[in-house]
Amino acid sequence: MRSVEAVDESGPSRTEQTVQRLKRRPAAREAVLVRSGGHCENPGCAGQPSDLTDSGQPILEVDHIVELAAGGRDHPEQMVALCPNCHAVKTRGRSRESLRSVLLDVAARRHKDLTREDAPQA
Repeated sequence: MRSVEAVDESGPSRTEQTVQRLKRRPAAREAVLVRSGGHCENPGCAGQPSDLTDSGQPILEVDHIVELAAGGRDHPEQMVALCPNCHAVKTRGRSRESLRSVLLDVAARRHKDLTREDAPQA
């Protein structure tokens, strides 16, 4: 193992690159947060769903179940609010594929229920 003293002190090398960022709709993100009611939307969440940030907001991350770069849609039916632990499992965990399947069902059902409630009554 190299000692700290043996580390190159000239600093990191840099490369130039061009990045394309997919445009996201803030209204879609907001709709997911409203729909979540401040709670992680993973039905199997074992985290601390009642904890809050210093500003009193729920600790949630809005995530696309199928990544935009992989053809996912920027629409609440394909997005969920997750606590940081569930987000990490969905993104990097061994069970991510089965969790994604569950989350797609949850997001679609909850979005449908929400839009049904918001629909004008005849």
